[in-house]
Amino acid sequence: MTERRARPDNRHAPHHSQPADLPDPRMLALKTLQELRGGEVTLDELLSKHGYGLPSLDRNFLRQLLGTTLRHLGEIDAMLAPRYHPPQDRTAARLTNILRLGVAQLFFMDTADHGAVDSTVNLARDAGLHRYTKLINAVLRGLQRDGFEWPENVEDWQLNVPAWLRGSWKKAYGADVAQGIAQASLGYAMLDLSIKDPAEAAEWAEKMDGIVLPTGTVRLEGGRRIRNLPGYKDGKWWVQDAAASIPAKLFSAYEGKTIYDLCAAPGGKTMQLASKGANAIAVDKSEGRLKRVYENLERVELGAAVVIGDATDLAPDTPRADAVLLDAPCSATGTIRRHPDILLRQNDKLMRSLLPIQTKLLNQADKLLNVGGELIYCTCSLQPEEGEHQVKSFLADHPNYERKPITADELGGWNEAINDAGELRILPLHMQEYGGIDGFFCARLVKKS
Repeated sequence: MTERRARPDNRHAPHHSQPADLPDPRMLALKTLQELRGGEVTLDELLSKHGYGLPSLDRNFLRQLLGTTLRHLGEIDAMLAPRYHPPQDRTAARLTNILRLGVAQLFFMDTADHGAVDSTVNLARDAGLHRYTKLINAVLRGLQRDGFEWPENVEDWQLNVPAWLRGSWKKAYGADVAQGIAQASLGYAMLDLSIKDPAEAAEWAEKMDGIVLPTGTVRLEGGRRIRNLPGYKDGKWWVQDAAASIPAKLFSAYEGKTIYDLCAAPGGKTMQLASKGANAIAVDKSEGRLKRVYENLERVELGAAVVIGDATDLAPDTPRADAVLLDAPCSATGTIRRHPDILLRQNDKLMRSLLPIQTKLLNQADKLLNVGGELIYCTCSLQPEEGEHQVKSFLADHPNYERKPITADELGGWNEAINDAGELRILPLHMQEYGGIDGFFCARLVKKS
C-alpha cells in the first residue's frame, strides 16, 4: 500500500465571502449533483439554471467545484469508503454529495484545509443535516490528517472512469490506447473558435494570443470570458471544438447547394455551411435549442433556414437536397473533457438506446438526398457501435452508397485520425502537442443511384 495525497487543481478561482442575499455556490453545487443523478439533464443545463445571476467569481467557483468533483469522483468515493458508510434513509444521497464536495475542495482544489472543512460542515447545516455535522467534520479532518492510500497498481484514471467505459475502450482500441483515452478525457479542454472567414484565422489567432491548428481552428487557452474576446460582438467567429468543425468542411461543393444540417443545434455546423455560400437548412426537434441557432446566426450575420421538426419523422414531401450533414444524438463520450457529468450520467444501456435512433436518422437522411449527393455522418462518441458499426450497417442495407475516403489534404495535412476505411476516428489523445481534442467519428458517403 502507498499513501497518496492529491495535488491541488490550480485552475480553481478563489471564493469570496457570500452576501446574505445571494445563494451560496456550494449549495447550488449540491443541488446540481442531486439533479444530475437522474441522468436526464446535463451539467451545462443545470449550470445555466443555477448559475444565472451569480457574480462571475461565484459562477466560476460553482463550475470549477462541480467539474473537479465529477472528474475525481472515483477517487473521492475511494477515499471516503473506509471512513464513511451512508445512512439507510433518504438523507444518504445528500450527505454523500456534501462529503464529495468537501473532499474535492480539500484534496483537488486550492481551498485552504480549514476553509474546505468548515464550509462543508456549514453546507450540511444549511441543507438541514445538522445531526451529521460531527460525522462530516470527523471524516474530513481524518482525511486531512492521514491522507489516503490504495494499492500501487491502481491509478486515478481507473477509479474515475466507469468500468463500462474502460472495458468498451479496451475492447475497441486495446489496453494502451484505452488508458490514453481515459487519461486525456479527464483533462481540461482548450477554447476553440471557428472563424467566419477562414482566410483570417492567422490574424484572429494573433489578436487573441492563440494558434491555428492544422485543421484551421483557432485555439486559445481555456478559462477566458468569451463575450469579452475581440470579434465576438462583430460576429467574426463562434465557439466550436476543433473536431466538431471538421465534418462541415468535407463536402465537395457549397456555393448555391442545398444542404440539410440534421440535429443542428447549437448551430456551429450550420454557420460553417452558410459561411461557405450553401443554402443551409438547420433541422432540430428542440425549439429551445433552435433558439440558440437563431441567436448565433444573427450574431454572425449569416442566413439559413431553420426548421423545428423531428429528423427521424419528416414529412414525405420534404424537399430533397444536394447534401446532408447528420451529427446524430449519441452518448457524447468523446466530450468528457468538456462535459465531465457524462462520467456520472451515461451508461451502456443508455448508449445502446440511442442506436435505433441513429439508424432511423441515417435512413431519413437517405430519403432527403439527391442521387450523386454526399451524406456526412458524425457523432461525438468514442463508441464504435455509434460510429463505425452504424456506417457498416447502413452500407450493407444501402448498396447504392459508397464511402468517399477522407484525406489528409482536406485536414491541412493532419492524418493522425484517418482509419483504413477513410473515416475519421478522432481520439482525445490526438493532437496532444496542441492540447488535445474531443473524441469524434465522421464518415463521408456518396449516393450513387
